[in-house]
Amino acid sequence: MKKLTYEAQLTISFFAVILGCILSDVFDFWIYHSIAYVIGGLLFVVHPVVPKHLEGIGKAVWWTRIAGVILILIGIFTRVHF
Repeated sequence: MKKLTYEAQLTISFFAVILGCILSDVFDFWIYHSIAYVIGGLLFVVHPVVPKHLEGIGKAVWWTRIAGVILILIGIFTRVHF
């Protein structure tokens, strides 16, 4: 099984958020936007990957998980009304 790279995982979560914004706008239902942010954050909490130039730093994985938690919190505590 091939592991996801940082760039691939960042692209997947970016497109998940974009898709959630589009679905939220099309169906006029804010929860799709929030779910997209939670999915994007969970990707980095469950499978924390870091860029190649930061692989040797011990706290890089920890900071990646924190960034994922921040994305989850954004998804939980914000409602977007277009």
